[in-house]
Amino acid sequence: MVKHRIILISVVCFSVAVFADQRQPYMSSIFPQWKPGMTAWEYNKELEKWRRMRHERDEERLNLMVKQASMRLLDVNEKQWEIIEAKYEKVRDLFSKSRFHAPGWGGQEEQDFHWHRRSKGNGFGKAKALDEMTECERIVEALTDLLEDENSTDEDIREKTDALQQARDKAREALPKAKQELAEALMTQRQEAIFLVMGYID
Repeated sequence: MVKHRIILISVVCFSVAVFADQRQPYMSSIFPQWKPGMTAWEYNKELEKWRRMRHERDEERLNLMVKQASMRLLDVNEKQWEIIEAKYEKVRDLFSKSRFHAPGWGGQEEQDFHWHRRSKGNGFGKAKALDEMTECERIVEALTDLLEDENSTDEDIREKTDALQQARDKAREALPKAKQELAEALMTQRQEAIFLVMGYID
């Protein structure tokens, strides 16, 4: 899940393609220049600031494009989309919580293995502070810490494992009701078919 914030998968593919074509002029026009007397540290700070601003601007533009494309796909006005979006976001959030995990990556050698971390953003998009994370994200972060610590005890690991399973179960239990609420918010057979094919309603 690109950092990306996906609303309708079939729409996002189109939106990203269009967005990629439009982004380049913006990126090149504000790329930070090395000023006389600037140290490498100062330039790196400016570069990091530019990257952060570009990411935020890019994300805003992409979200807007996906919203507009989603409204066209569902044939709804903005007020109608707000109602559907709220229900859809709830289902999407519960789906994420019910199976949230930290994938691993590495090279050919075993010692190259690393966990993707939500706190660093690698593999997840934008990094999050602990107070910004969901319950599942915080538990996975803590469990990853334990797995990377050779001195962790089985008791410590079991405690976090149980907590993660309970959090996932809680999300799974809430999912059927959220799906039903989304289905009830839909207004046409076409809308129902779209969300049914995508698996967001039963």
